[in-house]
Amino acid sequence: MEALIGPNGRIWHQNSNEFLRYIGYFGDDFDPISYSIRNLGFAAIGMFARYTRVRFRAALFPKPCLQRVLEILLYHSPANIVLERAGTSFMPLEVLHNLNDAVARLRTLQEATPDEDMPSASPAIIRLSLDRLRDPKRASMRSAFETWKKARRYARTHNVAQIAADPLFGGGGVAWMPGQDRCLIEAWPQTYGKYGKLPYDSLLGRDVRDLPDGRYLLPTTRSYFNVAHDQSPRLELIEALVTHPDGSKFWSRYERLLLPWRTSMSDTFVSSMPLLRLVRSL
Repeated sequence: MEALIGPNGRIWHQNSNEFLRYIGYFGDDFDPISYSIRNLGFAAIGMFARYTRVRFRAALFPKPCLQRVLEILLYHSPANIVLERAGTSFMPLEVLHNLNDAVARLRTLQEATPDEDMPSASPAIIRLSLDRLRDPKRASMRSAFETWKKARRYARTHNVAQIAADPLFGGGGVAWMPGQDRCLIEAWPQTYGKYGKLPYDSLLGRDVRDLPDGRYLLPTTRSYFNVAHDQSPRLELIEALVTHPDGSKFWSRYERLLLPWRTSMSDTFVSSMPLLRLVRSL
């Protein structure tokens, strides 16, 4: 069975009447999956015992479709990936034994698709099970999680700055979520220096939606609202395109642990603890 990804990133059931109505044909004398890949901007992911296969057409591979394909690959982390390119007779198959190489190769091949009128390089955000905190490589996250549990999710307002500065929590950022409908910067991650020509400290207290690149940041902060609303932690995997102060760009893949801290019945702060997985130059 293959997962069929539409041009807008939607996952379709290949044998459903809804899919057949979408492509406009109900006959059984052709291959609807191959047709949708070659002509409609779809991709297909098949997961088998020894490998995972991705079928797509490089010249018709919209960014939302690529984004969903990458999310599925990053979540399952297959050891062997086969890339099958439709519409070409030159090297239609590539076999890769490294997930990072497969991600980079898919991004490169997707550049053959004409530019679309949409924001590019949106971060891929994948929710992970908290059970993964048991892995020894996430021992630092596990320690932060256990400390949060011992505190029973509560903190005093004057202690919030200490959470941001405490190495136990990885030097990540902290946001204040007043009314759970705003996300105000309480503390920037310690790795940040300047926001363009401005020091980051000058933007403390600002809502992320009011920042110059708020449109880009907003997808990465939606989980803050979910965590504040549910009052429960969240572990995520993120792959994002990051810009250096000198204008150069690189891909950063990292995990983050979001923890909600109640300071009163109505006030919640959310801390973010990062764990870097990969940095890759363009």
